[in-house]
Parts: sequence; C-alpha cells; structure tokens
Amino acid sequence: MNGSPWSWVLLSGLAYLVPLPFVDDWLARRALRRALVLDGHADEDTLRALTEDRASVLVGCLTTMVLWPIKKLFKTVLWFLTVKEVLDRTAFAANVVSLARDARSAGWLPEHAPVVRDAMEVALGRTNWSPVTRVLTRQSRPPLAEPPETTSLGRLALGLRRHGGGALVTEKFFERARSELSAGG
Repeated sequence: MNGSPWSWVLLSGLAYLVPLPFVDDWLARRALRRALVLDGHADEDTLRALTEDRASVLVGCLTTMVLWPIKKLFKTVLWFLTVKEVLDRTAFAANVVSLARDARSAGWLPEHAPVVRDAMEVALGRTNWSPVTRVLTRQSRPPLAEPPETTSLGRLALGLRRHGGGALVTEKFFERARSELSAGG
C-alpha cells in the first residue's frame, strides 16, 4: 500500500469503521495525510494545513458525548448509514487529494497552503459532495475530466468523487482560491 495515494484514500474512508470516537477521525486524518505524501506533498507545513482538525476540541467532545450513543444505535440498526459514511469519507478524501493536485499544478502549494485549505472547505461546504446523497436525490453530476487512473482503487476513489459532483467542487474551489489569492496578493 505504499505506492498509491488511492489506497490511503480508501483507508481514510474505512477509518469510520473504528468504533471509538476521536480515534476514527484521527485515523482518517492520518490516512489522508499519507495519501497527500504519496501524491507529492512532502512539506510538513502544507500537510498540517491541509489535514489539521479545525474543530473546537471542547465542542467536539461535547458533541461526541451527546451524539455518539445515538449514532451507535442507529448505525447498529441501520447499517446502511455506516456504508454511506464510509463512501462519503472516501469521496471527501478523494476530493482533498484531487484539489491538492490542482492547487499544486496552479503553483499555489506549498506557498499558499492555508488559502488552499480555506478554499477547499468553502467549496466542499457549498456543494453536496456525497455520492450516495446525490444518487438518492437524483442531483445532476456534471462531467468531470479526471486523468486516467490505472489502479482499481484509483478508479473507485475518483468514481466516488465524480458521482459526488466533483466538477462542481472543483469549480467552486478555483473560484474561491483565485478570489482569495487576488485579494491577498
């Protein structure tokens, strides 16, 4: 699993199967970090900026204490929610790796890593990027021209990204990043 970032993208999604709160998120971030390293992002500051957990620790703890028992019950009874969460996390990680590639190609990384991260969060926040939700609600999926991927894991990760509206995420990412970079520089 050392050579392909896509195997680590899949592991980022599968980390949700770990039944311990906080540990699943930590493992998902570690796997995403490894995927970015294998994709060519070796600068420590860039990796930290792209994968850090920005949520408040206190709010995260309180939310977990209240919601975890409820989520655990629903995940046990409604197992498809677990499958949906694994697919969503895999699509999220595929989006982050793909957008980081785009940012590196545009020359924004590693110099503007915090701006890139902000643009990623805005793009993902303004777009329904869940492949399962988009299929269930029959939302359109604009075509996404991804580079051809030879590995089956790469095709799976990019397919989830494509079905999750990856073209819309990319469009909003570039809009936000360009506006932030033009305003700041």
